[in-house]
Parts: sequence; C-alpha cells; structure tokens
Amino acid sequence: MSLRVAILGASGFGRHHASWYTCLGCEVVAFLGSTSESVAATQDTLASCCGFAGRGYTDLDALLATEAPDAASICTPWPLHGPQARACLEAGCSVLCEKPFVWRPNATTAELVAEAFELTALAERQGVVLSVNTQYTAAAEAYARFLPEACDTRDSFTGVMTSKLKPAGPRGRDIWLDLAPHSLSILLTLMPEGTLVPGSVAGHMGSEATDAAFTLQDGVTSCRCTIRVAKLAQAPFERRFGFGDHVVDCGSAPDAGGTFHGFLRLGNREQTCDDFMKTSIQRFCAAAQGDGPPLTTATAAARNQGVLLSLLDAIEGQATHN
Repeated sequence: MSLRVAILGASGFGRHHASWYTCLGCEVVAFLGSTSESVAATQDTLASCCGFAGRGYTDLDALLATEAPDAASICTPWPLHGPQARACLEAGCSVLCEKPFVWRPNATTAELVAEAFELTALAERQGVVLSVNTQYTAAAEAYARFLPEACDTRDSFTGVMTSKLKPAGPRGRDIWLDLAPHSLSILLTLMPEGTLVPGSVAGHMGSEATDAAFTLQDGVTSCRCTIRVAKLAQAPFERRFGFGDHVVDCGSAPDAGGTFHGFLRLGNREQTCDDFMKTSIQRFCAAAQGDGPPLTTATAAARNQGVLLSLLDAIEGQATHN
C-alpha cells in the first residue's frame, strides 16, 4: 500500500494509527496538533514509534493544502470529528474517524444522526472513502466463521466491553459514547437488518459503568440484548460477546514473535485472526485505493450512531423520571 496519510490528533491513540499505517506500507506525511508545544512533543513520539519524518501542523486547512494527503485518520477530541471529517472530505481526502462518529454535547440525537448521514453523502459525492474505526466489527466477522451455529438462533445477545479507568478519563455518558460503539458494531454486523424496538430499553448509568437492555428486531427475529460498558481501576478488563450460550472472550495478544493477533475463546476452543485494529486500517487503506469496502462503511457507522444515541436518550430519560 502506498497511501500518503495524515493523522489528526497523534499524541494519544492516534500514534497507534500511525504505527499500523507504517507497518502496512503507507507513508505518514503529517499530523495535526493543538499547539506548537504539543506538535514538538508528538513529533518526537512518532519518530520513535514509527520513524515519522514528516511535518506537524496546528492548522488543518494548511495541512490539507500543503500535504494533499490521500487519507486521514481523525483521532482528535470528539466535538472536532464532524467538522474535521467534512474539511478532509471536501479536500478529496478519504477519512477513517475514531468513534463516536460525530458528537457535540448540546446537539440532539436527530441532529447528530443527520450530520452522520450528511457526511456519508458528502463522501459519496466526492468519490472518497469514509469509515469509522469500530474495529470489533472484525471480531463479529470472526465469530460468524467460528460459531456459525450461534448465528442461527439469535434470541439473546450479550456484550461486555471494559477498559482502564484513568483519573482524568471519561465518566458516565462519556464511557457509553467511548465503548458502546464497539459492542453495537458487533451486534449490528451479526444482525444487519436489526432495528431498535421502541419502548424496549431499560438501563442504568453510573459514573464508571452503564448497563443497557433492549430488543433488536431483524425480520422475524426478536433478540433481547444486554450491553455493559465500564471503566475499571484494575484488570481484568473483560471483553465478551455472543448469542445465547455462545458468549466468547475476545481481544488481542502477541504471538511468540511479538506480532499481535485477534482471538475469540469459548471454553477450550479458540479462533485466531489478524489483529482487529490492523484489519480496520488495512481494509480502509484498500478501500481508499478502490479495492473493496472498508471494514465499517459510513452507512453502517451512521446506523451505529443512531442506535447508540437512541439508547443513551432512553437510559437518561428513565433516570430523569425515576
């Protein structure tokens, strides 16, 4: 692969994007930082982790005009996702955006879903690729190969997604917005025609965890779903999903040579595959070069956003009335 890539927000999770692009043969030509000080620090970080030799910018328009990248990863704070995706798409640049797809604290669900679909339409008009990095879609694809019998009976679904609780990290609704897109991407990949049944949502949101139960209707199939997302002070950080009794543990782990691979485990059975993040970036790169769809299409991402926010509205509405 020979894409010229820019990373918007490379000081945190964006550095992992930069590393995978480099491993896949792309050239990371630039990154966007918030200040000249953060640009200088990130320049050193990227040089160490992936041999970066490009330039850092604090102005997105200048980056796009000067570097003319083929693609960009958006790893900036959530309220910037929508405006930055629009700017990149209008410049003819394919976009891989971190989740949530679009977010503004005071916007309504209808406004945010409409924005997601507007960006989807813009990408189509521009003839470029727009994707969201819900990399656990790759885990759903592996699950269908590993346990095809589980996908035949879809009357219940369990999803658990946890990660490290950081002192200044997200709390409450922000944990939901950070982690729930992953569980939903798995569920919506396995139930591609599923729609949320109105009035079916029950849930509770705490400072460090949110539990949601709801019904997804897919044709004649009615599936009762439970999703738990949490930030925990210490390991283990569980990541599990599946239908009925076929709930697998999933994650990534290095092999003997230090290469990370994805895995699914059910009892003493295990399915391995490429690292989920690697798959997401690899398929985005291929799509940007006209070779098939990305792992998560913009339409799928917008659909995920709609369910994500509808569940959030219902859970917060119940808390208000209790």
